Amino acid sequence: MPGLSPRGNNAPDVPPPGEDAPFDVTPLDVAARRESQRPRTDGQDPADGRGTASAEFKVSFSEAIGGPRGIVDSSLPTIAFVALNSAAGLASGIIGAVVVGVAIFILRMVRGEPKQQAFSGLLAVGVAGYIASRTGRGKDYFLVSILRNAGAVVVGVASLAVRRPLAGYVMAGLDQRYADWRNHRDTLRAANWATGVWIVVYFLRFAVQGVLYLADRDGWLAAANLALGLPLFGLAVLATLAIVRKLAPASRFEPPDAAEEGPADAVDPVADNVDPFAARAAVREPYDD
Repeated sequence: MPGLSPRGNNAPDVPPPGEDAPFDVTPLDVAARRESQRPRTDGQDPADGRGTASAEFKVSFSEAIGGPRGIVDSSLPTIAFVALNSAAGLASGIIGAVVVGVAIFILRMVRGEPKQQAFSGLLAVGVAGYIASRTGRGKDYFLVSILRNAGAVVVGVASLAVRRPLAGYVMAGLDQRYADWRNHRDTLRAANWATGVWIVVYFLRFAVQGVLYLADRDGWLAAANLALGLPLFGLAVLATLAIVRKLAPASRFEPPDAAEEGPADAVDPVADNVDPFAARAAVREPYDD
């Protein structure tokens, strides 16, 4: 480093490990070497300039929909309801859907797999079956899904109207670098566009299923429920990630704790075992480049 090493700019300031230090290595040279070995607070590795803080979250379409198991788990109760309702009547269809939902939930428990998705599906099947049993109409099995989609559209539009897009809260929950997303133009714009994607998804589900529900097309209603379920959900996840990475990549932002710590550019004479008087003398001593 110019102005610090008496041996010139091309000579190494610190000897390789295992060798004795020459007489002209100053305390500041030792401190500089130790400082270079400290972990970086910006998430980068000093050796290659890469770091974990700049890593972007990536997911494939299969991962977004939970893989083949996710498709099967979400589809089987509906398939069982439609098949049994057509063959043996409404009561058999409801019982079959509930039994399949319970079986999927128990299987996940036995295998130690995440049960939240299975529990949510079982709850939805139970509520849908109860409504259909009370009205006596097979199409009302899908009424809960239609109303849920309509509610999601209303909530999403309201979040955009009050400048609190819901996708922004999801971004902050998944990555702490987006914790201050409302104070940055790029992250706010990404949250608006991502929220818009999900509004379109839920509106499409509501519109298609609503038309089929009013037309008493039970078979087509079941097909639309499956086609607009996980496949469309997976596409929406991929579109959301693409929007966020394009408009507001996480590598532009640093976590709040890293900003509070500040750069570690100060040398602690006590921690680094450096004589403060010798260090000051070394700083004041003029060297020739």
